[in-house]
Amino acid sequence: MASYSHHYTARVAVAVVMLILLPSAAVWLVMESRNPSLPWLGTAGVPLAVLLGVLTLTAVFRLIRLLRYPISQTEMMARAIKNNDLMLHIPETDDILLREASADMNRILLSYRKDQNELETRKNYYDRILRVMTHELRNTVTPIVSLTDFMIENPEAQTEEDRREAIGIINAQAHNVCSFLESYRQLTVLAQPSMTDIPASRIFSQLGTLLSAEPGADRVHFETAGDVVIHADASLLPLALINIIRNAIQATDEVPDGQITVLASAPGGKPCITVTNNGPEIPESRIEDIFMPFYSTKKKGSGSGIGLALSRQIMQLHEGTLTCSSHYPYTTFTLQFS
Repeated sequence: MASYSHHYTARVAVAVVMLILLPSAAVWLVMESRNPSLPWLGTAGVPLAVLLGVLTLTAVFRLIRLLRYPISQTEMMARAIKNNDLMLHIPETDDILLREASADMNRILLSYRKDQNELETRKNYYDRILRVMTHELRNTVTPIVSLTDFMIENPEAQTEEDRREAIGIINAQAHNVCSFLESYRQLTVLAQPSMTDIPASRIFSQLGTLLSAEPGADRVHFETAGDVVIHADASLLPLALINIIRNAIQATDEVPDGQITVLASAPGGKPCITVTNNGPEIPESRIEDIFMPFYSTKKKGSGSGIGLALSRQIMQLHEGTLTCSSHYPYTTFTLQFS
């Protein structure tokens, strides 16, 4: 079937011409075989007409097979989508009739593969979030259940001081649940970005002001490679960057010569911002984990674990990417804009 994709138009044209000429030639031979002025057709006319009739039938079947080819390609694409076959590729061709159709079908398949990969990624992402949420909520609620069960079963064994202490523990755990749920809410209420062209120098000036009063801000250095302009939301982008920079500040807290470089550049005309620090190396197996909501390597209570997840979500809203690479002595977060 793939061989039909080459010179397809010419093959169809030849088959159509044969269907027009061969029947006419066969009829002419039969009629002229009785013409006394053409004695050589007397014996050969009918056999030649029969041969032309056979060639006509061959041309008919050939044309039918040719016309079935694009239909078969479409059916093949539909089966691939139905069977979730992500590897199918329609043969490319320079043929005038098939070129655009083949390109369109490949675009459909590519879009389908992209959608399927995104769905699978999101499914894994939310599965992991659900496991984390279940774990955190169970750890928070279990002490409340145990304590209240004990209070119900042993009301006479408790003093007023015991009850006050128990209520204090229950209250603290309830606040932990509220804090946890509020952190999750922040990931789900982001508005669509209002895009505008922003000079990177203006963003960096704003960030410098926001961070100026924070411990470790003196380790942060902003640089721009030329006049970089970024098409982004003026509120969301600084939020994404400040989360990353604060993580970098905390990562370099115990490094004697801790340095953080925030660089804006536009290699190949596509703007990007990198945040590089010389803190501890992040193991390759943990690179993706750090972008998971509620995952944190910090001491318990020193962070919500949603900063990097929020920053990546903001970049996705910008149709960009946030990635991390870590090789001693540097760890770099890259915000790539489309």
